Amino acid sequence: MTRLPGIYARGMAMGAADLVPGVSGGTIAFITGIYEELVETLAGIRPSLLGIWWREGTAAFWRAGNFGFLLALFAGLVTSVVLFAGLLSWLLQHYPIPLWAFFSGLIAASIPLVLRPVGWRRPVVPLMLIPGVALAAWISLQPGLGELGNAPWIFFASGALAICAMILPGISGSFILVLLGMYAAVLAALEAGDWLRVGAFVTGIICGLLAFVQLLRWLLHRWHDAVLALMAGFMGGALVKVWPWQWAAPETAAERPVLPATYAQLTGEPALLVPALAALPLGVMAAWLLSRAETVHNNRGAKG
Repeated sequence: MTRLPGIYARGMAMGAADLVPGVSGGTIAFITGIYEELVETLAGIRPSLLGIWWREGTAAFWRAGNFGFLLALFAGLVTSVVLFAGLLSWLLQHYPIPLWAFFSGLIAASIPLVLRPVGWRRPVVPLMLIPGVALAAWISLQPGLGELGNAPWIFFASGALAICAMILPGISGSFILVLLGMYAAVLAALEAGDWLRVGAFVTGIICGLLAFVQLLRWLLHRWHDAVLALMAGFMGGALVKVWPWQWAAPETAAERPVLPATYAQLTGEPALLVPALAALPLGVMAAWLLSRAETVHNNRGAKG
């Protein structure tokens, strides 16, 4: 029970990250040291748990499924969405450049933290960084597909795809919704209380998550270091999306990173270079504090 407040706080940090298109809650889970436990716990939700409940009772069922961990994490996620959705929307609208600079610092500082347990023991590990960076950068540069439609099955498929991205460090589930043209549609369904489509979206999230974590757990067990290196590459490629100065080319409507001076020239808006340079180290510090929380938690566990 003593660790649950820390899990709750990690859930809040993950929720705040997931609210911003381009930033992944999986990154926060990784640098706070709960990523592999999260994958293992979700992959362990199987029908066999019902057998444990039938034979050994509710307490054994709860422990076997690690549901205390999931409940605390989910509660933190929900709390963060409720408390910070409005604030982050306001910051994205009024101060996007410093906000993106903050997240750029957070992600850049997180890459060596992800690679810390890997080392460079085999040549395949550093080589996995390259395709990871290339894939995430390519996704970040793609224009949106436009609106796919309003059918419930589209909401279901969008939820399944978004959650697969959301659990990967560096690839944002909300950004995948933007690419699919479903970000505004999902928000509109939530605001309108369209529970048929909201339910289809949530069902897609659950199905996609439970299926994807099985593959992810298998990959981590079989090629642990290579998978971590690939995920670090995803995070490096995501910096293309969170670069503070973006300009949407009229011919493609896809955003491209540009230099601050070029941004000011193309948009006619100030580049806010000084606020961005001030926010960048704050992101680096946030990554350090989050990783420090992991170290303190591990040390306490070792002493216990």
